[in-house]
Amino acid sequence: MENNCIATAFISCSLRNEDKPFVELIEKILIAHRIKPIGTVGRFSASPTSTAELMKQNIPQADFVVVVATPRYKQKDINSGKLTTGLSEMLHVETGMAFMIDKPVVVFVQNGTNVGNFLPTITQYITLDGTQNNLNKNWTLINSLIKHAYDIVEQKKREKANQSFWKTLTAGLAVVGSISIINSLNSADNDDDYEYE
Repeated sequence: MENNCIATAFISCSLRNEDKPFVELIEKILIAHRIKPIGTVGRFSASPTSTAELMKQNIPQADFVVVVATPRYKQKDINSGKLTTGLSEMLHVETGMAFMIDKPVVVFVQNGTNVGNFLPTITQYITLDGTQNNLNKNWTLINSLIKHAYDIVEQKKREKANQSFWKTLTAGLAVVGSISIINSLNSADNDDDYEYE
């Protein structure tokens, strides 16, 4: 997997046992696309620092973030009385961190989970029920979503490489220019020292 990997994805997901099969399904989808899952605090990463601090360190290291939305809380709209199941607040936090540092966000939603208002404003998402038939039905859409996320990652890498190239070139030209100025000043000093007969 390590050598065939074309990108890495920070996996924002639940660590509860009942959510493990769905999380593992999404990880298998990523691996099939040669995306290496990384960074999940408590799953792929541990540290004697706070969870928030570790998230802050791990998210920038990934090429993009994959949110695996599974139900955590029952939510009731106080006006309509409608009941839904929402995801963990930590997934919202990790999504916000990714958005703030301009990382592409890919979202897979377990059927029956309300993703809230923020996620749909920054990305499209795919709802899966965990069955093979449903996965087959959504495979083309999954391919498209991951491909577009990867394209964004590659574009950002090219832009960063171009910026680095131009910075290096500009610094090099500044050095050459400085040397030329120093040489011309030395040459002018030498001309002043020359005695005419």
